[in-house]
Amino acid sequence: MTRWRAVAGGFALAACSEALVFAWTGRVTLLGGLAGSALAGYLAGGGSAEGAWHGLLTAMAWGIVLIPGLVALSVVTDAPLPFPIEYLVPYLDSAGEATAAILLTASLPNVAAGAIGSYTRSQDERARRDGERPQRRRADGDVDEA
Repeated sequence: MTRWRAVAGGFALAACSEALVFAWTGRVTLLGGLAGSALAGYLAGGGSAEGAWHGLLTAMAWGIVLIPGLVALSVVTDAPLPFPIEYLVPYLDSAGEATAAILLTASLPNVAAGAIGSYTRSQDERARRDGERPQRRRADGDVDEA
């Protein structure tokens, strides 16, 4: 089941971080989307597949906003392609290769980031659960773990 609040949180982080990067450097990257996908995976929890799904949804939602923004920037200014796509273009020979490269660089890393986010949450929950393990006292006052 999709947790839309997790996707919205990831989208908000992606938008804010990309806005900061653009204001600071004048360039657009795909790194804000990665951070947003990782946050969405963390918020969604529920295993790696769940995190990967929410990471992909966040990437697609962010892409719906980012791509028209990039087109507008390229029309108004001479904005370069986003990192890392600008470094891949010289190695591509056809429009099909370019389309596949753009789609893969805009989706697969976000899926992995979402899965890593949910894995991180499961590790946090496990550490929290282990830290709250009940303790019992022995007769002589020493503490043993249950």
